[in-house]
Amino acid sequence: MGKKADDYVASRVNSVIGKGTEFEGTIRTKETCRIEGVVKGNIISEGTLIVGNGGKVDGKVEAVNILIGGDAYGELYASNKIEANASGRIFGNIHTKSLIVDENAIFEGTCEMTGNKEEEKPAEEKKENE
Repeated sequence: MGKKADDYVASRVNSVIGKGTEFEGTIRTKETCRIEGVVKGNIISEGTLIVGNGGKVDGKVEAVNILIGGDAYGELYASNKIEANASGRIFGNIHTKSLIVDENAIFEGTCEMTGNKEEEKPAEEKKENE
């Protein structure tokens, strides 16, 4: 199985919203970001977003990978994968290529498995032309 939200070592994380910290607004980052506190707003990452155990995100999230060990409320968009570990709770809709939900995690919402849309288009166009 992939990396868990709490398994990432500090050397891989470039930005941290620590425990006891609350942030309201939009976060944009090119690297991995870890949330241990509370973020109300949108997060746009060109890397991985980690919501650690006890962390909370309330808003739209866009990232390559999203690893949830805390709470996530809102729309989650991951171009690669979303993973919720045993302490993770997702309340909202997710859009991703790959989804991993541990046995004790909570997920309430809908899931759109995006796959590779470019590969699907020719097949759809073929059907329309037939």
